[in-house]
Amino acid sequence: MKAFMTILIFAVIYVPALLLFAVTPYITRKTESFGVSIPEEIYYIPEVKKIRSQYKNRVLLSGGIIAVISLILDFISSAKSTVLFLSIGLFVQLAVMFVFYIKGHRKMKVLKKSNNWTANKLQRVVVDTDFRKKRVLVSHWWFLLYVLIILATVGIGLLMYDKMPDKIPMNYNFNGEVIKWVNKSYKVLIFAPAMQTFIMFLMMFIYWVIGKAKQQVDAAHPERSIEQNRIFRYRWSAFIVFMGLVLMGVFGFTQLTIIGVITNVWVITLVPFGFTGAIIITAIILSFKTGQGGSRISIARTKSGEAINRDDDKYWKLGIFYYNPDDPALFVEKRFGVGWTNNFARPMSWAMIIGFIIILVLLFVGSMYLTK
Repeated sequence: MKAFMTILIFAVIYVPALLLFAVTPYITRKTESFGVSIPEEIYYIPEVKKIRSQYKNRVLLSGGIIAVISLILDFISSAKSTVLFLSIGLFVQLAVMFVFYIKGHRKMKVLKKSNNWTANKLQRVVVDTDFRKKRVLVSHWWFLLYVLIILATVGIGLLMYDKMPDKIPMNYNFNGEVIKWVNKSYKVLIFAPAMQTFIMFLMMFIYWVIGKAKQQVDAAHPERSIEQNRIFRYRWSAFIVFMGLVLMGVFGFTQLTIIGVITNVWVITLVPFGFTGAIIITAIILSFKTGQGGSRISIARTKSGEAINRDDDKYWKLGIFYYNPDDPALFVEKRFGVGWTNNFARPMSWAMIIGFIIILVLLFVGSMYLTK
């Protein structure tokens, strides 16, 4: 069983993550390459294409090597080591990917400086003052489903409490063997709804970030860019709601295993992977379909303007970390990949980051207490 579970984990988690890492330069905006702002037409020149191709090939090659090494080490070790080797493999791959990214970033900076791509071009910042009035996000009423799922999880636990076994299996290894048992108690029933509550507030926060994040409009194609960005935010807000519901389902399923409704080891082991796979596959498809900021969404072409986006490379450290004390925005679009990042010059951003870390620590400590 361990061999099957190991291959399943790598197939569901590692391989999709590796593919997403490799194609990141292709789903980023065409006006940004490896964290460097460029005119859109530069995206298609041979030198820039070569940098993207080298990055992709290096990530795939290194990822394949890391995967093979991790699998070999896992197969010759104990059943408890699969998650450890997967985690180490992903961490190493992220580190290697960052090295390849930095190489691409430096090459782009040299190319930009030597070719002076922005010379004699009008630089402009475009803002749609009516953007927030448009249908940017899915309805917030979807979060009522979260509340109903939490209440159902609590209710099922209380109704079935008398039928629960005296000893409850909490953790399994990859051979399907129980490695942790806990005594029957009401506090064990709190674990799943507590995690669901955390997920609900986390998804609501991300939903809020998507709505409040700073606009980024392509000065060369403002009308098209505005509509692409609206659709981009709408689709990703829908994904956040979907992801949250799936994760709520995972812990609802956990509650059923705790109270003894579901006891089959294969079902207990495989169902969470099904939930995880659904989230990962949906995220990858959405990334490909939308691109960063909606850049891959097909919109009827509009008249191109004479201007290009304002060059604000000086505010992007390594092309990844945004630090602009003069910008009141807390969240801006990433320059490499899909999604948003913080303006690290704003104290509120750091307060949110520290607060999130504290919540995670408290959640970890609380879960250890509830399941001991």
